Amino acid sequence: MARKITTSITLAAFLVFTCSCVMRTMQKVPPEVVYGKDADILGVLTTSGEHIEFPKNAPGRIKGDKVVGNRIAREIKIAKTELQTIYRTDHGKLQSVVTKAGREYSADQIIWEENECVVVCDDIFVTSIPLKDIELVWIRKVNPGLTFLATLGGVGLTLGVVMGIIAAMKESCPFIYSFNGERYIFDAEPFGGAICEGLKRTESCALEEIKEVNGRYSILVTNEVDETQYTDELKLVVVDHTPETQVIPDELGRMHTVSNPFSPRRAVDGKGRDLIPVVGTNDWKFWLSRTADLRGDTIGPTKEELIFEFPKPEGTKAARLIFNGCATLWGSQMIKRLLDLRGNSVQEWYDDADSGGPSLMKTRMMTIREELFRLHIRVETTRGWTSKGLIQGGGPLISESRLYSFDISDVPGDTLRIKLTPAATFWMINSLGVDYSEDQPVLVNEVAPLEAHDALGRDVRDLLTLEDGEYLVMPRTGDMARVSFLSPPQKAGTVRSIFIKAGGYYDIHLEAKAAPQTEIIQRMLSEPGFVIRYAVKEYLKYLAEGGQKVRARSN
Repeated sequence: MARKITTSITLAAFLVFTCSCVMRTMQKVPPEVVYGKDADILGVLTTSGEHIEFPKNAPGRIKGDKVVGNRIAREIKIAKTELQTIYRTDHGKLQSVVTKAGREYSADQIIWEENECVVVCDDIFVTSIPLKDIELVWIRKVNPGLTFLATLGGVGLTLGVVMGIIAAMKESCPFIYSFNGERYIFDAEPFGGAICEGLKRTESCALEEIKEVNGRYSILVTNEVDETQYTDELKLVVVDHTPETQVIPDELGRMHTVSNPFSPRRAVDGKGRDLIPVVGTNDWKFWLSRTADLRGDTIGPTKEELIFEFPKPEGTKAARLIFNGCATLWGSQMIKRLLDLRGNSVQEWYDDADSGGPSLMKTRMMTIREELFRLHIRVETTRGWTSKGLIQGGGPLISESRLYSFDISDVPGDTLRIKLTPAATFWMINSLGVDYSEDQPVLVNEVAPLEAHDALGRDVRDLLTLEDGEYLVMPRTGDMARVSFLSPPQKAGTVRSIFIKAGGYYDIHLEAKAAPQTEIIQRMLSEPGFVIRYAVKEYLKYLAEGGQKVRARSN
């Protein structure tokens, strides 16, 4: 469960091509976004919930009204120590390999390197999936029609973002890019959902791509959507720990070690469907609401029901849930739509929320009640299902792991059962695990910026050193800052995990001209389920419009 996954969801588009600044893994987008473009398709989620993966070096393509690609029936992993000869092209690409047993595998069988192994696809067949049967496609690159080019500190930074789509759909937080010695890679998306100063939040996000270069760690902070971003504190948290442990932060940024987490031995949704293939491990597969299950009426269910079972050792009194997931891009878009309902009175809501007034309390109560951006951890106890805590949602493009501790002294037997009831269309879940170990000693260094300059070269270090209400303000799409940190000496015999500690909030740019939809707002605040039904109806409407566009292009 060590990896977090870069994501976007149906309706998303964070489209990237190979250049100076890239995404950390791959992006999920609807097929209509990439129709007619030269896109490498690495995977498909069908409307029936099936996940289909294509080889990284032989991706699928959109051909006509279908996605066509080589589907792998059997993979063989061969340790490089078992190989007699490795043949490469002049460019270093694998051409063929010969094992010590004399077996040869050629590029026709699709081979690639993975750590200290060579992966051979020994059973391959061509498959084609109609676009109408596809919910999402995972893409590696596209040739977008619009890019943003800037130069910062001698580094050519090409942000391969289709600005119009991302600005229209994604409404959350700054992007953090880590420098790996060659290029900047999108690596974190802190304080998602903090849409006003009253909701300001500080959190720690793992930086998995960052590398020390000449004794320093470097990042870029960028604004790539139509909002003003206020970053108060920005520090690096460097954790040295034993190789046998993994470090995961809790919601407050405190670091915990995990030694041997259990994956769920059983996981089902409300219809009894097996979720283990989707949530059993931290990988590219996500659970999300199935479009086919959604109803845009007043009687359709508003929440999903997911039940997970874990082994529970005898005598255990405490457990720690490791949750890897995030908000959907639609959930992010709904934040803006909910604010838009307030029309020309939205500033009154902001003023009241920033002062800690009743507007903020009512909004928080609604989002917790409906589990829009906070998710109850319900555990089956001797008193029935009992809430043991709340999961904090994050930005829609990066899936983070968080650790949540709770008491289980009231849980009988040898099985720990956890129930999640996420609001339909608002959540994506990558994996869940449970750990019963105790924290091991770690060395934590919190490092303030050594240097920090915005795109105009102005020194902004003092704005980021303390949580003091003095903000680095980025009001325009394309604003950015380059920040570097001194690398502390590493403790002998340890491995290092690095996190960005970021605090702040953002202000979505709104038209704020229409009359407020007071009746709808009041129903959302007071009527259980109404806000979710409203969101589902809008979601299905958007999908219908998008589907029509795909069909029109396919004809």
